[in-house]
Amino acid sequence: MTSSRWHVLRDGDAGLILTVAFDAGRGDARFADLAARLDGWRVLEGVPRRGTVAALRRDGAGEYVTPWLEAVKERGRPVRAVLGHCAGAGLARELAGRLTALGLGAPSLITFDPIVVDSRTLGEDYRTAVRTLAAQLSPEDLETALAAARPCDDEPTATGAEVSPLAEALEVAYRTAVTAACRRLAVAPAMQQQLSDRFSHYLAYLAAAAWTRTDVPPADAPPATTVLSATGGLGTSAADPRGTTTRFTVDRTRLLADPEVAAYVSHVMGG
Repeated sequence: MTSSRWHVLRDGDAGLILTVAFDAGRGDARFADLAARLDGWRVLEGVPRRGTVAALRRDGAGEYVTPWLEAVKERGRPVRAVLGHCAGAGLARELAGRLTALGLGAPSLITFDPIVVDSRTLGEDYRTAVRTLAAQLSPEDLETALAAARPCDDEPTATGAEVSPLAEALEVAYRTAVTAACRRLAVAPAMQQQLSDRFSHYLAYLAAAAWTRTDVPPADAPPATTVLSATGGLGTSAADPRGTTTRFTVDRTRLLADPEVAAYVSHVMGG
C-alpha cells in the first residue's frame, strides 16, 4: 500500500506495521531507523495531515486518523501492529482501536516515550519554534511572539478540547512572527508560506493528539506495550498501566535507532 497518506519505510511480507509520529526536524532518531532493523516486515509511516488547527476544530479532532484508515481499508490488508512515538502515542491508540472495530486486524499497540499532550507541550514547542526565528526578529517582535504563549502557562495541564483554541492562537502568532522575520530577509513568498504551514500542521497534530488523552485510555482500547528511554519523553509520561512497560538505557533522541529496542519490538510481535 502506497499513497499520499502512508509512506513506505520498509517492504516485506511478514506482516503490516503502521507507525505514527511527526518529525519536528530536531535530528532525533525516527521510525525509519527502527524499520531498518525490522527484517521481513512491511512498515508504513502515516503522513501527517496537511491542514490548520481551525480546520481540525471544524472537522473534529477525532477525524484526524480517518484518512489513514481509508487508505488501509482500500487495500484490506490486516494490520499486525501500530506504533506511536511521543505525542503520536494517542493517535496510534485511536488508530489501533478503529482498525480493530473495522475488522482490519487486532493490532498490537506499542508506544515509545508516550506523553500526554497538554497546553504546556504547546507552549514549549511554540517557544522553541519562535526562537529559531529570533536572529531575524526585532526585540519588540520577539517579545510579542513569545508573549503569545503565556496563556499556555496559566493552565499548563489543560488538555483535550481545551488545547484547540490555544493551538489556533499560537498558529496565528507564529504566522505573524514568520512574516516579521521574512521582512528582514530576501525570502520568497512560497518559502514563507511553507515555513508557516509546516508549523500549522504540527500544531494540528498536537491538538488531535491532546484530544485522545493517552493517560486515560478507553476501557475497550487495546493495552499498550510501552517502551521508555532512560531520559524519558518530552512531557508527562502516558505509559499504559494496563500493559507492559520496558525501559532502555538509551537517550530519548536515539530510542528508535537502538538495536536492543528493535530486537524487543520484533520479540513482542513474534518476529
